[in-house]
Amino acid sequence: MRTSSIVAAILLFGVVGALGQVSEENQTILFVCEHGSAKSVIAAAHFNRLAGQTKLPYRAIARGINPDPEIPQQVRVNLAKDGLDVAAGKPQLVAEKDVREAARVVTFGCKLPFPEEITTGKLMDWQDVPSTSEDYERASTVIVDKIEALMKTLTPKT
Repeated sequence: MRTSSIVAAILLFGVVGALGQVSEENQTILFVCEHGSAKSVIAAAHFNRLAGQTKLPYRAIARGINPDPEIPQQVRVNLAKDGLDVAAGKPQLVAEKDVREAARVVTFGCKLPFPEEITTGKLMDWQDVPSTSEDYERASTVIVDKIEALMKTLTPKT
């Protein structure tokens, strides 16, 4: 197997984890945006890349309140420029189980349709992230900066 294929497989594994399931050895960080197809996907993909690089025992998943049928082309193309492949991903509806099981829940200016007590102590709202359709680069930069700050509050592997 060529090195580029190995790197692509590793990146794809991290991103598929961002959109789908996480392994039981890792705690979950849940990112939720209105449509589950832009900000939450960008956040989960970058979080998983950074967590893998720093060996944090956390993996992120992306969900939506009203999921779109697919991840927009603009998001897929821009993440691909960063070496992150989400082409196989599909936006998913946030479930109460996702929220209950998450170590942290990050929303992007949307309200979760679940009792507030299940998010006590673990909810953050990053409502100040710019629109990805208006300024993808700025939105992505703000998201990565916020992820780096969030990661400093998480427990690393020993």
